[in-house]
Amino acid sequence: MTNIRILTAMDAATYRDLRIQALRTNPEAFAITYEDYLLKSIEQVASQLEPDADHFTLGAFIEDRYDNLVGTATLVREHSPKMRHIGNVVAMYVAPDARRQGVGRDLLTEVVCRARQLDGLEQLRLSVNRDNDAAISLYQSVGFQTYGIEPNALKSATGSWDEVHMILLLRGEGYALFSETKGFSHVTINVANLNRSLQFYSGMLGMKLVHQGRRDAYLEWGMAWICLQERAELAIQQRQLGVDHVALSIAEDGFHAMVEVLRTGNTAIVRGPVERGGGWTVNFLDPDGTQLEYYTGTLAQRMKVWK
Repeated sequence: MTNIRILTAMDAATYRDLRIQALRTNPEAFAITYEDYLLKSIEQVASQLEPDADHFTLGAFIEDRYDNLVGTATLVREHSPKMRHIGNVVAMYVAPDARRQGVGRDLLTEVVCRARQLDGLEQLRLSVNRDNDAAISLYQSVGFQTYGIEPNALKSATGSWDEVHMILLLRGEGYALFSETKGFSHVTINVANLNRSLQFYSGMLGMKLVHQGRRDAYLEWGMAWICLQERAELAIQQRQLGVDHVALSIAEDGFHAMVEVLRTGNTAIVRGPVERGGGWTVNFLDPDGTQLEYYTGTLAQRMKVWK
């Protein structure tokens, strides 16, 4: 059983130990470095940990052992008068031996519950390493949605890391729509040969391979993802009802260069490139005949042209 409570200055030593562990084991997840945090005195940690009207840190303890701190999450409210409706969830961490036990979800659920009780607080924000699939899934499970990806958000001598920025609307305009509507998720495409299709989607189109199984693979494309599912027993259908094509968003300044990549790779182009519907478009086929499209425009641009 997980016990969660707000930490105070009395918890400074235990909190500092767990924070040091977090920075040592997952340095890519935090802006502050392990070396810099070691320079903080216990008095500084205690002062920053003491809760006030604009911030608090929750601690998760296993069972009734209140000296066994295994997870933390901090809520910090913005100070600017124009940003007082925003709270930031930071310093989220669960010790490795306490993961996959619901500790992280319990912490986040309690943060959201307490945030809803704060007068005028309308939304929560957080940032997470783009490669941390487990954390992203956890945040999504309590209602956080991605609103942007920042390349090279953190850099060090050993590398750089992209960050996914996420938001949870607590109340206010758009809350009901945002909380109920999840937006576009993914497309699953049946393919005859998984390795051949991966060479096309990952090698030629540049999608990021995040997982490959025996008969399926998952690739990231911007804010969405595509699943390739090997189904060699299915016949290729040139004409069929259902999904006509899958459109992929691309920046206009890279559109024509990508068309040349398709041509160089002997990809079957079935329409375009042509300027149509508020943007440049080209339709082409993958190795199994599935029709794809690169499109530079937006829905708003298309409606403006076609209204």
